[in-house]
Amino acid sequence: MISRLATAQSYAWHWPPSADSHILPFSTPGPSTCLPNYYRCSSGTCVMDTWVCDGYRDCADGSDEEACPSLANVTAASTPTQLGRCDRFEFECHQPKKCIPNWKRCDGHRDCQDGRDEANCPTHSTLTCMSREFQCEDGEACIVLSERCDGFLDCSDESDEKACSDELTVYKVQNLQWTADFSGDVTLTWMRPKKMPSASCVYNVYYRVVGESVWKTLETHSNKTNTVLKVLKPDTTYQVKVQVQCLSKAHNTNDFVTLRTPEGLPDAPRNLQLSLPREAEGVIVGHWAPPIHTHGLIREYIVEYSRSGSKMWASQRAASNFTEINNLLVNTLYTVRVAAVTSRGIGNWSDSKCITTIKGKVIPRPDIHIDSYGENYLSFTLTMESDIKVNGYVVNLFWAFDTHKQERRTLNFRGSILSHKVGNLTAHTSYEISAWAKTDLGDSPLAFEHVMTRGVRPPAPSLKAKAINQTAVECTWTGPRNVVYGIFYATSFLDLYRNPKSLTTSLHNKTVIVSKDEQYLFLVRVVVPYQGPSSDYVVVKMIPDSRLPPRHLHVVHTGKTSVVIKWESPYDSPDQDLLYAIAVKDLIRKTDRSYKVKSRNSTVEYTLNKLEPGGKYHIIVQLGNMSKDASIKITTVSLSAPDALKIITENDHVLLFWKSLGLKEKHFNESRGYEIHMYDSAMNITAYLGNTTDNFFKISNLKMGHNYTFTVQARCLFGSQICGEPAILLYDELGSGADASAMQAARSTDVAAVVVPILFLILLSLGVGFAILYTKHRRLQSSFTAFANSHYSSRLGSAIFSSGDDLGEDDEDAPMITGFSDDVPMVIA
Repeated sequence: MISRLATAQSYAWHWPPSADSHILPFSTPGPSTCLPNYYRCSSGTCVMDTWVCDGYRDCADGSDEEACPSLANVTAASTPTQLGRCDRFEFECHQPKKCIPNWKRCDGHRDCQDGRDEANCPTHSTLTCMSREFQCEDGEACIVLSERCDGFLDCSDESDEKACSDELTVYKVQNLQWTADFSGDVTLTWMRPKKMPSASCVYNVYYRVVGESVWKTLETHSNKTNTVLKVLKPDTTYQVKVQVQCLSKAHNTNDFVTLRTPEGLPDAPRNLQLSLPREAEGVIVGHWAPPIHTHGLIREYIVEYSRSGSKMWASQRAASNFTEINNLLVNTLYTVRVAAVTSRGIGNWSDSKCITTIKGKVIPRPDIHIDSYGENYLSFTLTMESDIKVNGYVVNLFWAFDTHKQERRTLNFRGSILSHKVGNLTAHTSYEISAWAKTDLGDSPLAFEHVMTRGVRPPAPSLKAKAINQTAVECTWTGPRNVVYGIFYATSFLDLYRNPKSLTTSLHNKTVIVSKDEQYLFLVRVVVPYQGPSSDYVVVKMIPDSRLPPRHLHVVHTGKTSVVIKWESPYDSPDQDLLYAIAVKDLIRKTDRSYKVKSRNSTVEYTLNKLEPGGKYHIIVQLGNMSKDASIKITTVSLSAPDALKIITENDHVLLFWKSLGLKEKHFNESRGYEIHMYDSAMNITAYLGNTTDNFFKISNLKMGHNYTFTVQARCLFGSQICGEPAILLYDELGSGADASAMQAARSTDVAAVVVPILFLILLSLGVGFAILYTKHRRLQSSFTAFANSHYSSRLGSAIFSSGDDLGEDDEDAPMITGFSDDVPMVIA
């Protein structure tokens, strides 16, 4: 297919040539009336250049299909010029002379050596795209970024789908359509994005009423290409879009469809009143006000009436809010009610009213007198000025906090005169009081009063609700304390405001148990001590069994570069392997990683490695089919503090020394370095001194009389978000008013105070040792002296030893040695 032709470049070709000569077609610039990349027809209209020579007559005069090259010309190679001329389907190059097909003229490629085929060509559009747009490579269009790498070709040159990485890839649904059924449900269908991994992606539905700015979300918990919306308001125009979510990444889209929901059942008509015409018998006249919320176009009204004591109801149609019931029995009590009709069916019935068909008898309306009112109460009195016996009264209080519902409280009383105080009202709220009397002849016409309570209206609660498993919804909200809240929920919009299920609590959270596989609407409001305004409704889609979140996710162990996490399976005793997807988001580096693990165990433990010491992470665990997730946030252990931090004082500075962290931290790289901080207690300031890759740091200009605290830690990364533990050293040896010599002398004195006691102890020990040795030496010396001074006693026949002090004296007690003869052994006694 020919994509670009010379004839498509805003030039008018003059054709045919004269019959008497074979000349080249020549071009002259035509009026500049067409945009770039458009072709100007001979008639003056503009068509896209890609429509030229495509076999279809797009110009009214057919000029876009004239002078088109044949297939042979398109595919043929360039041929040398014969006789200096080219045919009418070719363009002539001058240097060297040769002919090229016309469609190669202004195609962006130099086919002539001198580039003449690309000269005088119309320029491409100089489009300037916005910051959130992508410009096609050919410059022809700007597309929104969400259309870049979405699997669909939006640029004519297909550049929006080129060089697509996982981060750039955007999955966008196509052909979103809707249908509605009689029940009011809206079914959405769409096409799956190309190349989307269906096992790890689900769809989320976003919707909003036309005119509103905030999108509401409905999670489908499914990768099916259809879903049913049951929670939309009847007879309302919505904008709806479907977005893809794969693991933790949401693929945004701006494409939406506008739909109109079917009509719903209307509310009950208001203020039904009955009367008797004076001129006729057996006739009841009724009129009423239309419903506040019609939920569609009211086609007609159905009026039903029944005779007292009968269980049968007769009916008739009314085209407006007025009816006349004829041919009734005289002096008979009748009960009447009315309902509106839309294409959906008959709506709610109004309050029933009674009247007796007595000609000319008129029942007056009661009088309402407001006695007093405050922030949460009002008092009123009802009276009836008539001779007709009053059996009691019916009083309705109407008020509205929003456009979805008019609220009502009905009170029934007995007696002809009534004073009553109504409590549990809301401050600064407008109340309408309607009352009628119940008499022997029937119900009286309505009487009305309006009251605005005093004070300031309390704010509406702010509700959040989410499904936590297949049957439980967790509701949390903000609002006043010391009150009782009511939680209201239903499976459709009308049921939420007409006949909801409800729970009460004095807390600000509640888990509600509901049915499986349903869509629910929730709202919350104060119910005691006043009926407060309700929160906005929240839509919750219950989770199928196969898409429940893992349970009890927690951390077992946290290290410097690893974390051990543990969780339980979504349901007990899985009968097959479950595929879990684990996403790890680095909250500091703004990156994420994903892991997969299979297990059929009820408890699963997994270790995450290659984390950053001191890092912060968000860990998300869910089933691989994109179930609801469980998540935790963790912080890994920081690098430890350097060991052996010491200080050495020099003449005019100090030096800090420490051991390398690389000796005990295998995850620490010396190139990261250290950073040093100082705290001055005298000035109460902390200063960053700098960083170094060495194991020492020089600090100068310290002040006398100041106490300092130094800290050394692994250098902080990412704006001080990842730091090591600091080593701390207190330094307070700088005395006030002392010079360097005084400091040196004081330091010498301190050394002597330690050394002298030690030397004294050493000398004392040596003295004691010498004394002991001397004593032993004296005893040994005395023993040898005695032996040397011994003599032999012939009388005793033994040797006598003397200490030397009493030599020559006999001493019977002296030791003696016998046995000096050969035949007697020596005995020492």
